[in-house]
Amino acid sequence: MIDFSYLKPPVDVYQIKHDPFYVKHGEGKNHVRKIFFHQEFDEYEQQKIKELTESIQQHKLTLPLDWCHELTLKYCYSGGFEISRCIQRLQKHLEWIHDENYQVLSAEAEQYLKQGYIYQFGRDHQYRPVVYIQLHMISKNKVHVPTLLNAATAIGNMVTKFMYARGYVENWIVILDSGGSGLFDFPFSTLSMINEFFSINYTSSLHKMFILNPSFFFNSSWKLIEKIIHPETAAKINFLKASDFYKIQELIPAEEIEIKYGGQHPNLTTFWPPINTKTQINQPNDEFQHIQRPHTLTKRTQSLKESEYFSIDNNSKEFYNNSKMKEYRIHEQFQVIDQQHAKCCSCKIM
Repeated sequence: MIDFSYLKPPVDVYQIKHDPFYVKHGEGKNHVRKIFFHQEFDEYEQQKIKELTESIQQHKLTLPLDWCHELTLKYCYSGGFEISRCIQRLQKHLEWIHDENYQVLSAEAEQYLKQGYIYQFGRDHQYRPVVYIQLHMISKNKVHVPTLLNAATAIGNMVTKFMYARGYVENWIVILDSGGSGLFDFPFSTLSMINEFFSINYTSSLHKMFILNPSFFFNSSWKLIEKIIHPETAAKINFLKASDFYKIQELIPAEEIEIKYGGQHPNLTTFWPPINTKTQINQPNDEFQHIQRPHTLTKRTQSLKESEYFSIDNNSKEFYNNSKMKEYRIHEQFQVIDQQHAKCCSCKIM
């Protein structure tokens, strides 16, 4: 059993301040929320939590001991606030939690991780973890999908348990390398299963997705698809050919991107277990209640502009015609995490 506590973000993760629009925007069923923990829920959300809780009791579903209202709300969002659909997705999630075929890493799945079919590497400017999926390798080698999902579970559980910081980092970035796969060799069915798997078991986690090296067919198909899907979803997905890889650096520091993707870090040859790109002695933990500024900030902090401390979801914001957010200033002291927040549940998947 590997102890992944070395992947925890440094203490200055608590210096991040989210724009309210990033945390939540929209009304009723059109709600969009990215941050769930240490937040106040509006009247509609509270009502849906109550309705789903009652439905859970009616269906006699057994929740993990460390379940909490924040996770109940996540599954309200997962089902589009339609309680029957929320229950269906929650049932699938609970089955996954108790299925050893997913939760216990097999030797075959570990080989997939070591070969880099799916791997974690780097963080963005706000410490959101980055997960890579090599679709061209999956297609070429005809992988066993259940084994791949076993490997994906190992990555997902590791990221959400050790690399998140509740109220600050609750989302990840996914980068899919299609390798230019064409119409007949692109693993559409596998990609669909991967997407469904993550959307059910790690719901409300995706911040951005980059699909690299798309074929002409893939790119053309997307131009048709994006016209009929929700603009919030479309805003999360970006197609990049090799000449546009530099755009990844708008979110992720160059030193935390491999050279083959336009960054400065040598291409990885070892994918599992993942490396920590920003090792720091002082790291957050569940006992932290009063965070004080360290004497020396990390290299990442020193190189950032003030605005990069704040979550501004401009791609989504333009669809709502919001006025430009007011500029925030960075506090000289880390925010104090009160005792109530420190005692929040420690859910396994979060």
